[in-house]
Amino acid sequence: MDKRLRLLPVMRCFDAAARHQSYSKAADELAITQAAVSQQIRSLEQTLGVKLFVRDGRLMRLTARGNSLAEHVSQALSLMVEGFNKVQCEPEEGVLTVTTSGSFASMWLMPRLWKFSLRHPGISVRVMASPQLEDLRHSELDVAIRQTNRQFPDLCQEVLIREPVFPVCSKQLIQDVKLDHPSKIKQCWLVEGYDPGPFSWRNWFELAGLDYQKDTLRWMEVGSWEMAINAVAAGHGICLSTPSLAGEMIRRGILVKPFAIAIEPGLTFTVLHDPDSPRLSRILAFRQWLKDEVAEDQLTNCLNTCTMSVS
Repeated sequence: MDKRLRLLPVMRCFDAAARHQSYSKAADELAITQAAVSQQIRSLEQTLGVKLFVRDGRLMRLTARGNSLAEHVSQALSLMVEGFNKVQCEPEEGVLTVTTSGSFASMWLMPRLWKFSLRHPGISVRVMASPQLEDLRHSELDVAIRQTNRQFPDLCQEVLIREPVFPVCSKQLIQDVKLDHPSKIKQCWLVEGYDPGPFSWRNWFELAGLDYQKDTLRWMEVGSWEMAINAVAAGHGICLSTPSLAGEMIRRGILVKPFAIAIEPGLTFTVLHDPDSPRLSRILAFRQWLKDEVAEDQLTNCLNTCTMSVS
């Protein structure tokens, strides 16, 4: 047997450093110190007699030989994981860990998660709220629901929700401002996130044919969709939102959609998971439930629209 195979324990460290191009991030993933990562990489370089990384500012970039080794190590580790999964797939019952944004978790997922528990009582769902997409292939996370249009070649991904973005406010605000024309929005406090991207009041004003001069408008900046919706539900201004995030409050009469003008294409929520996960059976059960919930929402919205039209 090739004596270099004794380096196998170091390969996981090398793989993490190669993927992140950072010893500190590799250390976070492996739950060890940065010094330990540096020592293992240095030992590997000395054993092989080649330089694998070079420092480039804050990054640790792979050399040409390092890049070649990284490709083979990544393939080898993937094959090992695939082999483990084939002989060690977990049953459907068990814990399922889901990561998503705080806004989506509190406004859409958590209020209806009890229905999933009724359908699959043997699966316990653990919801982790975070602002960024984590590494699903090298962690204990099973499913991610994210607002993104990016493509992830190593993951299974499916568009869960694609919906328009439109203004919402309280009924009281409509009465106070007599909000009977889009131009009256200029009299309201405009609630918006710090970095709204394409879903900004500037873009909505342009879509509505309104003159946009920010210095003449009243603003409230918040950190998330959830904060914006809660502020508006309390009567503090008007914000942009979507059916999935504000739909329940609209159905309960807490919020109102004053105008049909909407930014499209709007928000896209995507569900992602590792195709080689040993918990694939419970992942697929959860993904199917998500799709059923979205379909039910769409049917409810359609029926409500038809009822309003008849009325």
